[in-house]
Amino acid sequence: MRKIYPYLLILVIVLLPFIIGKLIVSPIYIGNIAGSESDWLLFWATYIGASATAIMAWLTYKMFRQNKDLLDAQKLRWETERRGILSISIVNIKGLYCLELQNIGLSVITDITFSFNKDFLDCLPTAEIREYLICSGTNSSRLVPSAIKDYPIFPNNSENSHIILGVKMTKAMLDETIEKLKKVHIEIIGSYKTIDHKFEINENFMISSFLTNALVLDNYIEMELKSIATELKAINGTIKAK
Repeated sequence: MRKIYPYLLILVIVLLPFIIGKLIVSPIYIGNIAGSESDWLLFWATYIGASATAIMAWLTYKMFRQNKDLLDAQKLRWETERRGILSISIVNIKGLYCLELQNIGLSVITDITFSFNKDFLDCLPTAEIREYLICSGTNSSRLVPSAIKDYPIFPNNSENSHIILGVKMTKAMLDETIEKLKKVHIEIIGSYKTIDHKFEINENFMISSFLTNALVLDNYIEMELKSIATELKAINGTIKAK
């Protein structure tokens, strides 16, 4: 309904002069109100010309707004398709569980800052690891497209003692850490910039899903390697028998 209002207004502007002009120049018992018909015809011609100019200006402005909205939408789509996108996950790298930041977008990501919830930090086995992760999130970092940055958290198994950030951790410490981490949420909040726009980081997940997937993968690989070794041993035995 609102779309009809501008056109009704145009119709009123066009017809109103003729209606008023006819009323004014119509003879009444005291004579004409003002001017002759020719005088009013000249006035209304000028009025209609000015009204037409105003209407054209309004239509031009409306077309400009539509074109601007279209250009803004195209610009937003281009920026969305080409902006940097920060992906956050837990990965298993060379026997260590790491927090991994990856730029999966097409533009550079800058001013990356993040922080962790207290429950997660309290589960970490040493103060050195806690300070390392806190400082890593505070120090602004940068990622080019496809770049990856990993932050070690703790070992993926507790069969042996490990040294992380210069601190030796025993099997008991690692077992306790893994059990604690399985029960807590990791909350990561922060922000980053790409293509002159700022985006918020708001991640919340259970680390147990990453631990389970990684442990299953490790066990699967280990079983496959043992199976291959057994098959090779059997083949070697057959060759020697011949």
